[in-house]
Amino acid sequence: MKKNNTSQPLISILVPVYNAGKYLPETLVSIKNQTYPNLEIICIDDGSTDNSPAILRSYAKMDKRIHVFYQKNRGAAFTRNRLLTKTHGEYFAFIDADDKVSPNYIEKLYQVAITCQSDIVRSLYYLNDITNNQLIPCDEVYKEFKHPEPAQKPVCRIQAALDDTQVWLKLIKTSLIKKHHIQFLNDAVAEDISFEILMYLYASKISFLNEYLYYYRIGNSHSFSSNKQAWAIGTLSNICFVCKELLNRKFTDKTAWNLMSQLLLHSIRRMRKFPMGRQEEEVCKQAVCLVPEIMPLCTAYMQWKLTIFCKFCKYTSVSKIPYIAWVIR
Repeated sequence: MKKNNTSQPLISILVPVYNAGKYLPETLVSIKNQTYPNLEIICIDDGSTDNSPAILRSYAKMDKRIHVFYQKNRGAAFTRNRLLTKTHGEYFAFIDADDKVSPNYIEKLYQVAITCQSDIVRSLYYLNDITNNQLIPCDEVYKEFKHPEPAQKPVCRIQAALDDTQVWLKLIKTSLIKKHHIQFLNDAVAEDISFEILMYLYASKISFLNEYLYYYRIGNSHSFSSNKQAWAIGTLSNICFVCKELLNRKFTDKTAWNLMSQLLLHSIRRMRKFPMGRQEEEVCKQAVCLVPEIMPLCTAYMQWKLTIFCKFCKYTSVSKIPYIAWVIR
């Protein structure tokens, strides 16, 4: 690819940062050394208490493409939403602050985007396990990543999004997000889920690049993904959020609504594994309130299951709702 900043579209690299000082220099070096030159690198420090702010300032002085912003701690979803508001590129890519990418990561994804006229392009990745310094190819764990392109049917798009919830692994056309007003759910972990489902439903074309170009670090005990209870709450909150969005957007595909209903019940069911506190009860009640709105949009069999679920929920405490969802399979 000819390296000419003026002839190539601007691509935004979006980096949410929180207490990533141990790995952040390696991440920033892998970004600024990309073979695709016309980049803006936008970093938002989400109230880090380690040396991340100092590292960001240092690298911003070295590379004028790096733009740094600071905020009080608001969480990953809020930070990602704010990053999107600062994006000027024709395409953008999230890269997490403790990960790294191959030197030709953006160039390879962009080549596929323009060749295939794709709104979204993703690659394969390595799980970089820091506990034993091991690289694990993602397709050894997730076989569905070998598919080059998901089908157009809404239910297939939703399933593909669920198989591919890594928002940090893609080059995305900015106009897709702005045109359809797609955002992350603030104040919830597992924020990728709702964003991915909506993005996959609206994308005109999605391409998968069968090359390992991203290195996703795992084994960090401080990561939100290691908190299973927070992850369960976040997942249910995000499924509720998607359902509300699809209802507001007048989405009517019955097969797709069947899948969303199954996801909702499954996410409620997972809550039985954890103590039922105020936050858990609130999100369960929110999910149950959505069911009557979703029910008419499903097929007859799913309507029957949801009717039974609602009837049982009327005569039991909130703490028992996950067990009802477990019975209604």
